[in-house]
Amino acid sequence: MKSSLSNQKAPLWWARWVPAALLITGLIVLTILIGSTVLVPLLLSFALAFMLEPVADRFERRGHSRNAAVLLTLLVTIIAALLVFGLLLPSIYHQFGESVEKLPLALRAASARVQALLDYAHGQLSPQLYARLQAAITDFQNDPSAITSRIGAWLARGLFGLVSFGSAALGLLIVPFFVYYLLLDMDNLRRIVEEHIPERHRGTGVRLFNEIGEVLRGYVRGRFLIALIMAAIYATGLLILGVPLWAAIGLIAGIIGIIPYIGVATGFLLAVAFAVFDGAGIVRLTGILGIFALAQLFEDYVLTPRIIGNKLEVHPMLVFLALIIAGDLFGLLGLVLAIPVLGVLKVFLRFIDELYLRSDFYTASSLAGSSGEATEAKPAAAATLEDAT
Repeated sequence: MKSSLSNQKAPLWWARWVPAALLITGLIVLTILIGSTVLVPLLLSFALAFMLEPVADRFERRGHSRNAAVLLTLLVTIIAALLVFGLLLPSIYHQFGESVEKLPLALRAASARVQALLDYAHGQLSPQLYARLQAAITDFQNDPSAITSRIGAWLARGLFGLVSFGSAALGLLIVPFFVYYLLLDMDNLRRIVEEHIPERHRGTGVRLFNEIGEVLRGYVRGRFLIALIMAAIYATGLLILGVPLWAAIGLIAGIIGIIPYIGVATGFLLAVAFAVFDGAGIVRLTGILGIFALAQLFEDYVLTPRIIGNKLEVHPMLVFLALIIAGDLFGLLGLVLAIPVLGVLKVFLRFIDELYLRSDFYTASSLAGSSGEATEAKPAAAATLEDAT
């Protein structure tokens, strides 16, 4: 009797794991807040390792040792990156120089157009609002740097605030070493973790790690492939429209597109800005809007379902909420991590749901003592009814 009672789990047996879960969550948040300088290169290294792992495995299957396969993979990657940047940088530098030369003329033309619109709407605006807008236009005509410096400060704080010069230099130095050791020792690290799982739970733990790894690998590889395809689409469309820096804007929009909806917004703003500097009219600006709108629809309804598929299966509303909350808490780093973390949380929640559905609390026919109480309650109810009649 005693052994049977000891084998039964209490209904809230899982509650003893809550402090450990809270402690792990607190350590992760503390690491993100304090170690962001090292965390960004480390996350980039993991993403690159997930991308390059199939290439290293292919070299290894051809008879190379793991060390040689990893070195060959890194060598091929570096050569490919140098070729791409070697082909793009001269064109980008030339187009950027032309845009800088046209910048004063474009600013004067833009201020003249805004002044014409303001004069046209003079009768519909209040005197106070018209005076404020007129003062702003006059200040911009006298000193354009007042606006451009504000835009630069906004970019420095928001879009590029995460990566300072020091962290960027540190990342350039340590990312290749991180990627090398991750590709070399990823299987060993996994084996070490699995060996420290109690044997009675090892099968479940291995299955959980496999599901998490499948989600992360599928998401990272899919997002990188989608980023390259979208960069090509943006660059081709901007080239047809004759937008300056079409290659650089397409590449920037595609790569930043790893963060959902941020890449398309950044690329659109850059494309419109440089098109205006080039003297673009309404037709060309409308074409830019059409390119980015159609490309975003193509990504959402064609590329993402086909390439990433059902790796995540997260409702779009949850994606928006995750981006808002993570961006507010952790800035740009939160936007980068929001969706993969959401995918991992889904794996854990599905696992916890399976445990709950198999638990004694869920599968038991009734709670202890409830059947006895019910049988005792029936005679009492019958006696009360007889007294009332």
